[in-house]
Amino acid sequence: MMRSRSAALVAAALFLTSGLTAAETPASPREPNSAPVVTLHDLLVDAMNANLELSAKRIDPQIQQLRMRAAQGAFIPSLVGGYSWLSSERPKTVQESSSIGSIFGGKTEPILREDTVRSQIGITGRLPTGTTYEALTGMDRLRNTYNTFRSEYIAVSSFTVTQPLLKDFGFKANLAEVRLLRQNTLAARHELKTVALRVMRDVANAYYELAFAQQNVDVKREAVAVAANLVRENQRRLDEGRMAPIDVTQARSRLSEAQEELVLAKNFLAQRRNTLRELTRDSFNPEEAGELVVDREFVRAVAPAVAREAALAELFAHNPTYLQSMELAKIEDIRIAYARNQRWPRIDLKASYGYNGLSRLPDMAYKNYWERTQPTWSAGVVVNIPIYDMTARSRLSEAKRRKEQTLLEIKRTEVTLLSAFDTAMRDIANATERIGLVKDSVRLAQSALDAELRRLSSGLTTSFNVAQAQRDLSQARSRELATYVDLNKAVTQLYFVLGTLDKQLRVAITE
Repeated sequence: MMRSRSAALVAAALFLTSGLTAAETPASPREPNSAPVVTLHDLLVDAMNANLELSAKRIDPQIQQLRMRAAQGAFIPSLVGGYSWLSSERPKTVQESSSIGSIFGGKTEPILREDTVRSQIGITGRLPTGTTYEALTGMDRLRNTYNTFRSEYIAVSSFTVTQPLLKDFGFKANLAEVRLLRQNTLAARHELKTVALRVMRDVANAYYELAFAQQNVDVKREAVAVAANLVRENQRRLDEGRMAPIDVTQARSRLSEAQEELVLAKNFLAQRRNTLRELTRDSFNPEEAGELVVDREFVRAVAPAVAREAALAELFAHNPTYLQSMELAKIEDIRIAYARNQRWPRIDLKASYGYNGLSRLPDMAYKNYWERTQPTWSAGVVVNIPIYDMTARSRLSEAKRRKEQTLLEIKRTEVTLLSAFDTAMRDIANATERIGLVKDSVRLAQSALDAELRRLSSGLTTSFNVAQAQRDLSQARSRELATYVDLNKAVTQLYFVLGTLDKQLRVAITE
């Protein structure tokens, strides 16, 4: 099934390091009409583009970035406006009654009726320093019994500033959420890299196992062919009277056993193909189950030289899980700093400055500003000190406990990574030693089989011994292939632990 590959997701150039060499066990030639050979490069590109787990994980940094932008949006000014109608009726005060009576020279109604239409527009916002500001201008249209319901207009323009002096003062306190989300974004990117490296490791391991499975099927086919040839030779000798019927029976028993081993090898091959399809496809088509054939070019036969101290330095510099835990520790530092700021009492400096005007006409109400001898202004301090700030104390204590928890998680991550590093190094050494031993096993098993065949032709041994020698050779060759797989998987695991698997495979991980 054809699928487009996004160039923005993966740098297509991928080669293994110069230390990689093909395994010494030769690959059998493919059949003329077999499926096209797929390289490790092709599989990794497919996985980076189509792996569903990785595609889902790529969204996490984007979500954190959007949250950070939303937090930054709190400092963008807002346009505010309003329009309201107020109609009221109430008894007049003594002062209002006497003043109205003196003006009009007679008795007035005891009830004051008033209609107010208010319209207002302005800008309000908050700065990263904690300063809040508000610039408003508006007009009130008044109609009441004082002006005999002839409209009067009151224009008011003001600018008000409130500056916290302790609690919520400064950039650290007001940008705490933005800084937290920025660290969360970095942590999400490290987590994305962890998943991407794990997918690469799983793809590479599945590739090595599939390469083994392909050759193991060839080994088992050869074993079936050898067993079938033994059956034919024994049958010929039986017909010639030079061999007992039990020898034919034993040869046929070995043939059935070899055929069973071939069936199991083919089933293992099908399982590994499905594993690779699961890792490199965004859908599964059972009809493609038998079409995946891999090239063994990138199966190494020799372990790379690894300097332990240099590798440990790389581990703590590049392992994304460790780097993510460090970013999470920085997040807790931000929380502690913010919690400490919130323990301060609230002391706010407030100031306002503005003008007002009155007229029978709306435009003249604004022009009336210039008839004032001074503006309207105010300045003062508002203090709010909790008697016992249980909330702030508890949150500061919580932030400190979270930091302790994070430090313990960092320590646990270090222990886990060092253990995984040591295990990978030991596995590489173990596989390297086993490769030398298993080669001897194959050579000796081949020599034993040749000797038993010569003895069988001379009548000095039985078919049972020949079948046993055939079985030993087949198993030794399978163990040899499996040992190469173990070596390659151990090397891949080492680079995964170091966090440099993408560099070794030369694959770019992008969001």
